[in-house]
Amino acid sequence: MKIILFASMSVNGMIADKNGQEDFLSDTSWKYFVKTVEEHDCLIVGRKAYEAVQKYSDYNFNDIKTKLKIVISSNNNFQPDSSFVFAKSPEDAIEKATAMNIDNAVLAGGSMTNSAFIINNLIDEVVLIVEPVFIGGGIPVFATKEFEKRLSLTNSQKVDNDILMIKYKILK
Repeated sequence: MKIILFASMSVNGMIADKNGQEDFLSDTSWKYFVKTVEEHDCLIVGRKAYEAVQKYSDYNFNDIKTKLKIVISSNNNFQPDSSFVFAKSPEDAIEKATAMNIDNAVLAGGSMTNSAFIINNLIDEVVLIVEPVFIGGGIPVFATKEFEKRLSLTNSQKVDNDILMIKYKILK
């Protein structure tokens, strides 16, 4: 299964501020995210990212049309809404997607989930939307874990005003 990590972030790699808020992200980021997910078969998110985005009134994951949506949480008592499948780990998410004949997925995890996927060599590509802002004291794309991955640039473009899209293939 091909997994594409998608992250909208500040120039210094923050996906949210220290309170988990994403107010600095633009509508352009959300629209590009939705377009990317809807071009693929599955959305995988971590519980914290799921809970944060589902609170927004202007947009949330329920608006996205894709074959399968999965929430990963180590809390077995967590209950996502009925449009999502629960998984307890990245491997469990992949097993559930594969069982439903899913060939590709977009991961929008949150730093802990993103790290769990990349450490286990489960990410094939990365799409970064870079917003023109620095966030001091925030939540990074990846949690502080020991790993190193080499990348190969496959595309970059200006998507709106000062917003960049950068795509990489993970070298394995």
